[in-house]
Parts: sequence; C-alpha cells; structure tokens
Amino acid sequence: QMSKSTGNFLTLTQAVDKFSADGMRLALADAGDTVEDANFVEAMADAGILRLYTWVEWVKEMIANRESLRSGPASTFNDRVFASEMNAGIVKTEQNYER
Repeated sequence: QMSKSTGNFLTLTQAVDKFSADGMRLALADAGDTVEDANFVEAMADAGILRLYTWVEWVKEMIANRESLRSGPASTFNDRVFASEMNAGIVKTEQNYER
C-alpha cells in the first residue's frame, strides 16, 4: 500500500523524474494485468532503465560496425522466414489498430 506516511508514495511527475518515462512504462506494464491492485516495484523500473540503456548501446555498436554486417539480397531460408514473420506481424498490428 502506498502512502505519504510510509515514504513509498510518488506522484507521476516524481516517478518520471526518477525513472524516466520509458522506465515507468516498463514498470507499469509489469505491475499486473489482473483484477487485483497493481504492484509497482521500483526495482523493475530500475531494471527497465538498465535494459533500455543496454539496448541503446547495442544499437550504437551495430550502427558503428554496419559495414561488417551481411548485406545483399535475402536469399537463405532463414531470411525468407524472418521476412514472412515480419510481414505477418505488420498485418496483425494493422488489423488490431483498425479494430
């Protein structure tokens, strides 16, 4: 239970300042989706920020080394499967947005 007297109460502005908007989104998404009260865990917000930072650093590394990555036409079976799955995901996303 959150309350000002126990010191575990944060306003939305304080929480975003402390964890960033993305850290809050991740923590709130993990807080629960059942009919029970959501359980916000600060450790999850901290872990979300760390995962985002790690991902951004990986993306920077991939961009910096993009010349060493494979290029050319997608010709392997795995390439075709990947393209098919991405296209299926795009179709599903579009259908869900339309609904």
